Amino acid sequence: MQAKVRLARNLLAACLLAAVTAACQMSGLQTASGPEAAAERAQRQARQGDHAAAARNYETAARSAAEPDRNTYWLAAAAQWIAGGDLDAAETAIAMLAPPISAAETRERLRLDVELALARGDSKRAAALLRDIPEGDDAAVLATRARVQFGSLQVPAAVTTLMSRDRLLNNAADRQENQRFIVDGIGTALARGADGRPPAGADAELTGWLELGRILSDAQAGALGAPRRLQSWRERFPAHPASPSLWQGLVERPAAAGDLPRQIALLLPLSGRAESAGAAVRDGFLAAYYDDGSAARPRLRIYDVAAHDAPSSYLQALADGSDFVVGPLTREEVASLATLADGRATTLALNFLPDGVAVPDRFYQYALSPEDEARLAARRILAEGRTSGVTLAPQSDWGRRVQAAFADEFTAAGGQLVDHADYLPATVDFNDLLRRLLKTTGQKGSAPRADAQFIFVAAQPVHGRLIRTQLRFNYASALPMYATSDIFDATGQGNVDLDGVMFPDMPWVLDPYGPPAAARETAERTWPGRSGQLGRLHAFGYDAFRMIGELRRLKSGGSTPLPGLTGRLAIDGQGRVRRELDWAQVVNGRPNLLPPPMSAVPPS
Repeated sequence: MQAKVRLARNLLAACLLAAVTAACQMSGLQTASGPEAAAERAQRQARQGDHAAAARNYETAARSAAEPDRNTYWLAAAAQWIAGGDLDAAETAIAMLAPPISAAETRERLRLDVELALARGDSKRAAALLRDIPEGDDAAVLATRARVQFGSLQVPAAVTTLMSRDRLLNNAADRQENQRFIVDGIGTALARGADGRPPAGADAELTGWLELGRILSDAQAGALGAPRRLQSWRERFPAHPASPSLWQGLVERPAAAGDLPRQIALLLPLSGRAESAGAAVRDGFLAAYYDDGSAARPRLRIYDVAAHDAPSSYLQALADGSDFVVGPLTREEVASLATLADGRATTLALNFLPDGVAVPDRFYQYALSPEDEARLAARRILAEGRTSGVTLAPQSDWGRRVQAAFADEFTAAGGQLVDHADYLPATVDFNDLLRRLLKTTGQKGSAPRADAQFIFVAAQPVHGRLIRTQLRFNYASALPMYATSDIFDATGQGNVDLDGVMFPDMPWVLDPYGPPAAARETAERTWPGRSGQLGRLHAFGYDAFRMIGELRRLKSGGSTPLPGLTGRLAIDGQGRVRRELDWAQVVNGRPNLLPPPMSAVPPS
């Protein structure tokens, strides 16, 4: 939220700079009487942030000014109305322009039209209007251009634009504000899912800005390791023009007093059939525990719920003095634990309670839920304008839950599922099933049914590759295919067979740099072979520890989500941790980050 406020402040500064500069340069004021006096008052009020008063004084100046200066004052008034958020008044001021209109005034009017479109949330119109502004060295136009580029998630292009703008600024304060514009813009775009990686051939200055913006954005959101990453950045970019004031006072955000418990009990299956899953979660939890580096780190006791059932382990943990419990891992164990939870200890269960089960006091739920991913897929498909399609899922409890979650979210938001098919877990030949579902002969020249704009598939990696390959065999690969992250195994062979598939996944899998990449490299070095689904569980354990110190902040509502390895984490009104994920499309067997859709569909 703070990053958005600062970004808005930068817009106001850009508008103010354009208006005041234009007023001074185009009118050549020499005296302080009549319209000139009103304009001087307006400039003072604009510097003080009283934009409405400044706009009114510019309008006063415009009404009494001679013809050469009148349009300059109306434009300055419009800029101030935009800065103050009164868009209707800004349009009225622009409408007061009268011939003759100079080339400079025409350029400023076009720029203000772009700013109005941005302020109204119409980024497509803003981008179209921007194309009408002639190229040139104008600081105000470059600021507007960068705003449009950030809004459309063209992060490297926006930073390049502001780097060019910096070279036009002579005032140290203006350059400082421009640099703040850069890092705030990067942070806001990244929070919306933008790809902040430097493009091929990027120079050191652009690369440095993109990395610094990511570091500062992560630090503000509470990510661990920001001071270490900043020190590494300064060593690798010693000549970078970024001002140290951008990161002055940067520290890892400690947990607020009273947020950390005295003793944590970690309840996991560490023997038996689920041993590998429990060990992966435990190791991730310990990795975050030691990464924390806090002198007030709570004590930790670990219990094997496979050796002693979850309720017995929970009661033993309370008897041992634990005031915070993390776990257990399965839905059945979580449900049994909920019957005992009486508020003596805060609990962060590592799965969701079944629907209809009462949630005890001080009881939170965190899961890598495929149902939540299916709901994310439904919202993205609708946001991309696809309103009807088909689904395919296995005949299993998992498949039915995923398909039902997708169907409920999609239809509740106005979409239509025209057909559904399911398959046995042992299926390897999907040709007949796909032809019936898509109403196609599978012959060259045939096409899938016209009322299906997509296919949503619930599948594990092997089935996902078979389905995608057989869609291609039946000349139906052009039909957009969506799935959950279960379809993709980063270490699996034959991922090229998934080319074209789109799915949501956690930063642990998709983020090529930053905290997720650093944590992933550490895990792979410490626990060789810790990848695929076990890697996701490691990230799950890491974020479970991170959540302990963030629960109070997140449950208050309206807080910035926690940038975790498993997603951007928030807490809903039922105490469930909700994950916002990034999106990827498989290209040449590798996940290629996708930008978020331009429109957003809220949860139903």
